Amino acid sequence: MADAVEAFGVHSGLVVRVTLDPRRQPFLDHHRIDGVAVLPGVMGIEAFAEAARLAAPGRQVTAVEDVDFLAPVKFYRDEPRTLTVTAVVTPDGGDLLARCELTAERLLPGQDEPQRTVHFTGNVRLSGSARKGARRDRAPEEGVATMAAPQVYTLFFHGPAYQVVASAWAHGTGAAARMPDDLPPALDPERPTVTSPRLVELCFQTAGLAQAARDGVLALPAHVDRVLLHPARPAKDVQALVEAGEGRYDCVVVNGDGAVLVAVEGYRGTPLPGDLPEEVVRSLAPLRDRRGEV
Repeated sequence: MADAVEAFGVHSGLVVRVTLDPRRQPFLDHHRIDGVAVLPGVMGIEAFAEAARLAAPGRQVTAVEDVDFLAPVKFYRDEPRTLTVTAVVTPDGGDLLARCELTAERLLPGQDEPQRTVHFTGNVRLSGSARKGARRDRAPEEGVATMAAPQVYTLFFHGPAYQVVASAWAHGTGAAARMPDDLPPALDPERPTVTSPRLVELCFQTAGLAQAARDGVLALPAHVDRVLLHPARPAKDVQALVEAGEGRYDCVVVNGDGAVLVAVEGYRGTPLPGDLPEEVVRSLAPLRDRRGEV
């Protein structure tokens, strides 16, 4: 998510550019709305983290905060687009805070100058050391009705690389979901990431399922208060646990040992217009059935 550093000024901050091709990158090709490739919000978060780490080498990215998804980044006609990420770093207590925005330009018909759009904004917290490990109890699944992946992806539009929910069920005030143990590559070429985007995506989709079951709507990511990155490594049997609050959802992702991998606080989704099809509403029934919980 950072091809080249274009500039690094005291006041303007670090400016990086990346050109993305939906015909090459599975995270775009497998993330389409009405057939148009759209940049996943979690890859925008990853872009912020990568830029911030370039701006402050030696620091650890421990959180991405106050993220707003203002406008989708669409790749019309499957043509590559160049995105720009800026990161202005300032002190914040013992940490550094990189204030980031992701923009892109597009030449519209009948216009001489390209239109510049701010698509995402957010802040990256850079600390002197990694966050301390944490643990959480996992959700019980035995005896609980589940929503299977084919049902989940009649609601969602994601292709194989972003079908991160293998099954989902009611949990607490929200929902829980299990991640498949093996997913096809999301990046070409495959490489390490800073924020584990598909773990964050598991939170987003599980929160989206909880909102769909509660409100009968399909909602797209609009805002996140904080994404907290933990040092534990993924393992088999990964779960997301989502609790619903007043207009917000909080999530933790845990591995089979109960170690927290990432946490998402204050997720909010913007509902798309229109009602869900009746068959989709019926498929969400396991997320409303809490009789099997203990």
